[in-house]
Amino acid sequence: MQKDVCQSPAAFAGVLLPDFAHHRLVQARDQLLLLAQLAERRGESASHELRIPPDALAETFERIALYLDEVLGAVREAPP
Repeated sequence: MQKDVCQSPAAFAGVLLPDFAHHRLVQARDQLLLLAQLAERRGESASHELRIPPDALAETFERIALYLDEVLGAVREAPP
């Protein structure tokens, strides 16, 4: 998985995240990257077809939602 450091000026606009919230945000990103990789076209033949059970997708989306809920619950405004 990609582990780039954000260098955007907007990243320093005054939002503080505790370490656990940052970790959850990274986990949510990794889950979304995994889903993107699974959705990539693999080829024309049926042998390249990937089947993912709906309950596995539902669990992944629920996990992402939980991670984002935890991050949003932990956001604190930076002191002036």
